[in-house]
Amino acid sequence: MVQARIKVKLFIMLRNILSKFQFFRAPEKNRGSWHKTKAQSLVEFAITLPVLILLFSGMVEFGFLLNTYLSLQDATRAAARAYANTAPFEIENPGTPSQTIVFDEDFPENVANFVVETLAPAPGYAVRTIEMDATRDNILISVISVDTDEEAEPPVITSIVRYPTGSEYYYHYIDSIPSSVYTDTSIENYMTANGTTPVDSGLLIIEIYYSYEGTLGLPWTAPFFSNSNPAMLYASTIMPLVAAKP
Repeated sequence: MVQARIKVKLFIMLRNILSKFQFFRAPEKNRGSWHKTKAQSLVEFAITLPVLILLFSGMVEFGFLLNTYLSLQDATRAAARAYANTAPFEIENPGTPSQTIVFDEDFPENVANFVVETLAPAPGYAVRTIEMDATRDNILISVISVDTDEEAEPPVITSIVRYPTGSEYYYHYIDSIPSSVYTDTSIENYMTANGTTPVDSGLLIIEIYYSYEGTLGLPWTAPFFSNSNPAMLYASTIMPLVAAKP
């Protein structure tokens, strides 16, 4: 048993010594195949690397776009919640025979300014800001009063009044560009969705149109969104506004 162990140790020592000489090394054919496999892997990696970069950068850019859309949506919701209990009307000549209730012209502007400040807060906040472009972007504010005939069977909407009187919406930047998606027909559908019985109510609608130009600015994303070809993002919130019934 001891002799067998000694023979094994001698064999291992002899093999280690002989392996140092060129004659006893592995054949060059086998060594070359390893180098060939390594070179092939490098070529394959070089071919797939641009595709991987395109896919990864596209995913990152899409993430920025989705984050921008969610920020727009959150801004409209925050403004709607902030002004849901604010009266859009004011009393002129209170306590006199000529007392009248008129629409507060500053109300929609205040709502729009709240949206702008939410998207681009004052310096010092560690958040990603979104600057509105007054030449392409817009914020639409709609204050709506819905009247219904509750004695009818079933109750029906008789009129939809928009404020300020004589205009359909308040445009924060460019007048009449673009138009609101909330038409009178869509308001009626909203009030009667799923068989809901319409009642007298007021609504506050906030809409944002924002031109997304991209964040990374890579040449292969230019066909989808760039400074000259932005992607128009749209976000909106509709909120009950009880005080919109003067």
